[in-house]
Amino acid sequence: MDLKLAGKCNLLAPFEKLWQSQIKYLAEHALSCCLASCTTSADAQRVRERFVDQIIILVRSGGIRDQLNLAPDVKGHVAALAYRAQGTALYHPRVCNYIEALKYFNASIAHTELNSVDRGIAYANRSIVCMELHQYEDCVANVRLARASNYPVRFLPKLAAREARAQHALQRVRTINARKQKNGHRSAERNWQQQEKKQPTAANGAEELSTKLGPHLHGLAVVEYEHLYARCNYCHSRRLFTFIPCEGCTVAMFCSVACLTEAYRKYHRYECGLVRDLWRIGGAGAVTAFRRVAAELASFPDVPSSVEYLELFVAMKGYCAVADGLEGATVQENDHRQLSYRIFLTDIIHQLMVERTVLRFCCIEDPRISRLLFELILYYLTSCAD
Repeated sequence: MDLKLAGKCNLLAPFEKLWQSQIKYLAEHALSCCLASCTTSADAQRVRERFVDQIIILVRSGGIRDQLNLAPDVKGHVAALAYRAQGTALYHPRVCNYIEALKYFNASIAHTELNSVDRGIAYANRSIVCMELHQYEDCVANVRLARASNYPVRFLPKLAAREARAQHALQRVRTINARKQKNGHRSAERNWQQQEKKQPTAANGAEELSTKLGPHLHGLAVVEYEHLYARCNYCHSRRLFTFIPCEGCTVAMFCSVACLTEAYRKYHRYECGLVRDLWRIGGAGAVTAFRRVAAELASFPDVPSSVEYLELFVAMKGYCAVADGLEGATVQENDHRQLSYRIFLTDIIHQLMVERTVLRFCCIEDPRISRLLFELILYYLTSCAD
């Protein structure tokens, strides 16, 4: 079990089947209607809305969701144990790949339930790695986290001994540093980053996405999946010795309670229930698009109070993606295909959103909100792809 995206869904196969059998004809028909009979923008919009609705009907009546085998993101013993075993193998004296081991222990923590024995053991394992890398304060912090997470009683003496060694080493380092600073020398602290292999410049993808989508996305760019357990989900820092997990999903980890709180306030409360499957069905583009939707909603006191803004937003931009995909002399079959695929993906994301997030209540009570959110997801999926 590795840290690469597991269980990635192949959406192209079911989409291609629908494209060849029905959607291609619908797109051509919508284009001919726009060119031949639409004399006003309202007429064109009705054609576009009908085209979107037809694809939605095809997706929901074709058993697409069953083929994808999507399921709620649930923490569990099996995945936690598998990640922990991989971390232990990387820690082995013959391997000594401590940073990679740390990432797997973080993944194990993310897949454990609050106050479970599995989480206590994973914290204890992380404390061992901290000790090896001379991160004594972090070692002590992880020992305390392990103790608070129902760490097995029979192993508590080992935990206490490790804590005592870390405290002693920490005091010794502080004494040495104080003497060196007094004499004008540099600190004696060890730079753990020397243990890490150099990564590509844009390994986490965050900087690339921020540049691609513009400065308005500052703070909302996503960390690539394989680096989720090595970078804070909010600030992207690499303080991976003390990462704490989101208790609602197995994907998001944070370097501090402050980052967790800010992420939850700004977007994560809406994406938490479906973010793992967003990665599976659409990758970084889908996660970024939905995070933009979540951030728009989080900027209001509640979802109903955002309706006027959403209506205005959609009226100005919401159908531009559909318009660009259906109209114009330069439109090619590939443009129709790309647009149709985005609508296809949007409907699957929209269904997951209604099923798994707090937004389901608003969508059930007010179908208008449900439709506006669909259009907003489609708009941002198009923005992320362009």
